[in-house]
Amino acid sequence: MRFLLMALAFIVMSLPFAANAYAAEQNDELLKIEDFNQAPPDQTAAHAASFAIASSGAVFSDVPEGYWAKEEIEFLYQRSIIQGYQQGSQLQFRPLDSLTRAQAAKMLMLAIGEKEPTTIQVKFKDVPSSHWAARWISLAAQKGIFTGYDDGSFHPNDKLKRSQMSKVLALTFSLSNPPANAKNPFTDVSSSYWAYSYITKLYYNGISNGSGNKFMPESYISRDQFSAFLARAMSDQFRLPVSSADEGTVIAKGKVTAQTLNVRSSGSTNASVVGQLSNGTIVNVYSIQGYWAKISYGNLRGYVHKSYLKLQNVSGSVLAGRIITVDAGHGGTDPGTIGNGAKEKDIVLSVAKKLKQKLEAAGAKVIMTRESDTYPTLEERVNIAKQNYAELFISIHVNSASPSAKGTETYYDTSTNPNGYESYLLAKEVQAQIVANANMVDRKVKDEAFYVIRNNTVPSILVELGFISNTEDVKKLTSDQFQNIFAESIYNGIVQYYKK
Repeated sequence: MRFLLMALAFIVMSLPFAANAYAAEQNDELLKIEDFNQAPPDQTAAHAASFAIASSGAVFSDVPEGYWAKEEIEFLYQRSIIQGYQQGSQLQFRPLDSLTRAQAAKMLMLAIGEKEPTTIQVKFKDVPSSHWAARWISLAAQKGIFTGYDDGSFHPNDKLKRSQMSKVLALTFSLSNPPANAKNPFTDVSSSYWAYSYITKLYYNGISNGSGNKFMPESYISRDQFSAFLARAMSDQFRLPVSSADEGTVIAKGKVTAQTLNVRSSGSTNASVVGQLSNGTIVNVYSIQGYWAKISYGNLRGYVHKSYLKLQNVSGSVLAGRIITVDAGHGGTDPGTIGNGAKEKDIVLSVAKKLKQKLEAAGAKVIMTRESDTYPTLEERVNIAKQNYAELFISIHVNSASPSAKGTETYYDTSTNPNGYESYLLAKEVQAQIVANANMVDRKVKDEAFYVIRNNTVPSILVELGFISNTEDVKKLTSDQFQNIFAESIYNGIVQYYKK
């Protein structure tokens, strides 16, 4: 899809400042803001090759070889998040042009795999339905990424500040909070500044490290700068090294779930292996950035892939900081199974939303594969979990068979999911809670290679709450009281899994 329509070119050209003066302003600003010019920590020849464009040379004529953000810009281009401008026989990116709120809204929605909606749900008085980004802006507003102004306007053509950028990126990608003892990395951002929490999230997630201990929150962001930030948010391979919490402060314990787990010198699969850990080993965890956990075990220190650690907080709620994907099955044009006047897609979405509330109240970060009557594909559901560094995956469904069949069953996969045994342990806890609390027939836990659980790498289960075809079960499935019991039971099962 195109990043900008031709209409936007007219908007940019008509902005109330001289093009040459603005370019000079941006050049001066780039001299001061250096964090954009740093290569990601694992930018090796092999890594660069993995992101190479099929054709030789640069994609954009104004983003040549050696340009500081070339890899990140072309990463977005490969994923159709940007497309650029055709100027005669050349394709241009215009990297120093400022980024508008409208442009950012579209890029962010594309980055998380959204498609352009067919309708406009959220309207702003200065964004007519004919505006090129109207549907993207509406979608971003629906998701709470962008908000309008008190007078009902959106200001789609306003330039985006670095402070504003920090907020929309942190919200879009549910960036993790800094370590409990984290220090303020920037001298020009006080703890009382409105975007302080978002800016520190960018720093401690390896998105931005500022320049000379400064973040310059009121500076406007250019297209190349935003592209670099967005690529880093999307892929931990682009992320910057982080000076995080004092290594003496343990934020969690981690139990190794793989048979053998490599410990690396830095958070990258390209980094050298400095040691190995065996299944069941308990390590100290000092910080987590993306998929990488900084750990120690005896005299061994390094980084491991967190998907193969069962993380257990050293204090507070066992769910605080855990990233859990909740998947309400079916949706949109796929109603799921239908019976006794009820639809599966409606039941599971209601239970999923209730579960989300309970998990978030305990401090977990919940990633929903859908929050309305939409249909993400099975592949998209798995990708949503992986893009958000999920640590558990919970898929909620209801069953259908002959009228006599009833009860709850929970599935896990050991065929391809490397955390198959952990999935089994999670399934047992959730199954036991539902059977006891909702008084359901126990159809046991079962090993089955359903797509969404076999293609995940973290503990993943698929819960069949009950049978919509059974008159006794369907009364519970459609009851708000029992939907809450189902959600509470899944929640309790997750808690019990983390406690053991």
